[in-house]
Amino acid sequence: MLYNAALVLEGGAFRGQYTAGVCDTFLANHIEFSSVIGVSAGSLNGVNFVAKQYGRAANINIDHRHDRDYISMTRLFKRQVINMNYLFEDHGLSWQNFDERAYIRSASHFTAVATKLQDGKKTLFTDLTGEKLKQVLIASCSMPFMMDPAPTPDGLCLDGGIADSIPFDVAQEQGYDKIVVVRTRDISYRKKPSSRPVCQLYRRYFKDYPQFAEAGILRPEVYNQQVAQIEHLRRTGQIFNIAPQHPVKVGRVESNVKKIRKLYETGQQEARQLLPSLIDYLNA
Repeated sequence: MLYNAALVLEGGAFRGQYTAGVCDTFLANHIEFSSVIGVSAGSLNGVNFVAKQYGRAANINIDHRHDRDYISMTRLFKRQVINMNYLFEDHGLSWQNFDERAYIRSASHFTAVATKLQDGKKTLFTDLTGEKLKQVLIASCSMPFMMDPAPTPDGLCLDGGIADSIPFDVAQEQGYDKIVVVRTRDISYRKKPSSRPVCQLYRRYFKDYPQFAEAGILRPEVYNQQVAQIEHLRRTGQIFNIAPQHPVKVGRVESNVKKIRKLYETGQQEARQLLPSLIDYLNA
């Protein structure tokens, strides 16, 4: 069933396997949303969800995690630890190609969030297709220091989480009264303030883009404010929040496939438990 509601998907690199589990549970139960908004890894989960490609995100990150053409820390000096182009190429019979035709046919609108390098502000890309869609997905996921800025129709961009880690505000701006937020951290998690070395690194590395550097430095403060807002909106029934019940012990570029699979299965299990209350919220 297509609900007149927005689904908001937080990023978090490989912590996004929790989101993959949640989204696959939605697909298995025929739950769709008029708007799907993703940031960073959430944008990848989002396009798979809109295209109804059950299991694609999990299969890629479980079966292909150790393919060096996909992820290799030896490419850190080239700022290409994760080869995002890998996700849009064909890798044989066991590989599930992205189904852009299904994505285009979907009744859902998809929005990817990225951060502009020039001014450190968020930029939104809605219902793009083809090469432009690929560009913005790569940009939304491009982690500072680990990946180069990516070209988009709105200029060079990096990780959308820098400017808007949990873009429920985008759903509000789109006019939705029903908003489902899927997070990749437990509800008690808060970011620590940027340390002095981190501040120095941002300002040195992005010296030609001082506004972006400051956005990166302030990210923990903004993130914690967003979490507080979400918690308030959850308590007052304005947002339905799905988050891991326990702290997530999966790293951003996790190499332990067993942990990756377990997190995916946890997302499935916890989403199944919440289905009755979620459907009540969506139907209210």
